[in-house]
Amino acid sequence: MPKEKLLFDPRSESGLAKRVLTADGPDEFRPASGKLGQKILALLSSGPKYPAEMARSLGAHHQTVYYNVGRLEKAGLISRVRSERVRGGEANLFVLASDGYAVEFPVKGEPFPTLKSSGRSKALGRFFKEFVKDGEFDGWVVVGSPLPHGAAGTQARDGHYAVQLGFALGQFVNLPEKFPVKLDTDLKAEKLVSSNLVVVGGPRNNSVAEELNPHLPFKFSQGGFWGAIVDDERNSHASELDCLVEKIPNPWDRSRTCVVIAGLTGAGTKSGIIGVCNDADTLFSKYESGPFAALLRGVDRDGDGKVDSAEVLKLL
Repeated sequence: MPKEKLLFDPRSESGLAKRVLTADGPDEFRPASGKLGQKILALLSSGPKYPAEMARSLGAHHQTVYYNVGRLEKAGLISRVRSERVRGGEANLFVLASDGYAVEFPVKGEPFPTLKSSGRSKALGRFFKEFVKDGEFDGWVVVGSPLPHGAAGTQARDGHYAVQLGFALGQFVNLPEKFPVKLDTDLKAEKLVSSNLVVVGGPRNNSVAEELNPHLPFKFSQGGFWGAIVDDERNSHASELDCLVEKIPNPWDRSRTCVVIAGLTGAGTKSGIIGVCNDADTLFSKYESGPFAALLRGVDRDGDGKVDSAEVLKLL
């Protein structure tokens, strides 16, 4: 089977790379050599498609498209991401398995810097795709102010967890020229709420999270000073390690996006950050686009008394 490698353009200044399937001969990619196979791959480069959609777009006979799709899948060039029962049959949604393919000759090559980001998560990149524009971070990471603020005069102590998020997002963007982190108080004072926002911390400590709370599928309960998370069935979750990871259109500008990573306590927010950064392939395995809501609980798997993982309690 072909192996996936990263393809870098040394002339590019964007720092972007493509994941390319490589083999030592063209036989591995023979299903893509025909005209219809090439057209199917080109069509999938614009996004996931069902074979019936491909047939309509290409003006080709359904059975011919199904046959070529099967050969491309067997060759590892495309993969199915979802199957549904439709009118008594099965409809499979397909995507490109990689960004391209290439025949690789057995030459030594030339030195190139090793990039840790080569192991980056595709799932994490899909989830934050609205925040990446031409290799740059488009938005603000919002943390609670450490100074007394809000009606209760609270002081946030969970903003440092955003550092881990910064490392994770750094796999997809260049180093920002402008400082991309804002305190909740500064974001509102500077009237930047109509931007793409990644909000870290719950409504106890982050006033932007408090204002977003009514718009979230899973919400923090105001009772007991934000003492529980209430899911879509009105069940309450009150463990100090409970947290939510949610993605919604920005209510101040619906063309923009808000992501909220927040727990009932600082330990809960840490659990959410771990779930997003360390367990992205599991948490976002079925995510394609649009709104998202997950209820998580932090877990101490190695028994050292500290949260090191997060398990999913509920997904929407």
